[in-house]
Amino acid sequence: MSPPDAKMADVSEYADWRDASLTASWRHFSDHEIAGKDVLDFGCGAGQLSFFLAGKGIAKSITGVDIDTAALTRAETSFAKYPEFTDILRFIEGSVEGLPLEPESVDLITAFDCLEHVMDPASILADWTRVLRPGGRVLIEWFPFKGPWGPHMEALIPVPWAHVIFGEKAMFRAAAAIYDDPGFVPRHWDLNPDGTKKPNKWSRWESFAEQGYVNALDIAGFRKMVRSAGLKIDRFEKSGFGQSGAKKALGKSLMALPILGEYATSYTVIALEKP
Repeated sequence: MSPPDAKMADVSEYADWRDASLTASWRHFSDHEIAGKDVLDFGCGAGQLSFFLAGKGIAKSITGVDIDTAALTRAETSFAKYPEFTDILRFIEGSVEGLPLEPESVDLITAFDCLEHVMDPASILADWTRVLRPGGRVLIEWFPFKGPWGPHMEALIPVPWAHVIFGEKAMFRAAAAIYDDPGFVPRHWDLNPDGTKKPNKWSRWESFAEQGYVNALDIAGFRKMVRSAGLKIDRFEKSGFGQSGAKKALGKSLMALPILGEYATSYTVIALEKP
């Protein structure tokens, strides 16, 4: 295996990459979506997208919510650099029991690179419906589980569709063995503050359900949950595993196939609406 890129080896490099990645995701949408709106940045993490949207100066308010208290602490620390956002931006701690917001209190929800990590997505979609005003929208960038990198384990197992080819139990056993291999270079999230490698967590799990990090949601399941939540799909676009040239053309052709098409889908861009 190749040593990790700088963005995976150094926490500050990762923060810069994450910032660029999340803000680049906005290219799929338009600024008019937030103009004059009360916006909820769901799964805000350290606040990169929240700060980016606040910087446009057109939203009525922006609320970042996350259950990761460490990430929220980083968001609050960064907030000190943006006194101009004090009147429109805030960060609050969420809960797996539901959003700490009043019914029909937001116009727009953004959920970028987080839906796959929600372990009870049906309840979350229902709660989105609760806090949205009529006509409110949800903008999503989501990586379905059946795609080539659905398990989010490529740092240890850089094999596309490994979960399909080998199965969950084999993946976790392989990850545990690789983590303990002296040749494996830890990523920044594998290190203690003193730079030593953390104990092997991969040996504790044999399934994604036990891990509690990826929900294994597929596109058919997502569509069913959207209907059950009382939302409608206004936009649903799929992107393949290639970004240019022959690989992009091949990915597009594969995505058009019934059943197999979802396995060729790297990520989706979605807009939901509350009637």
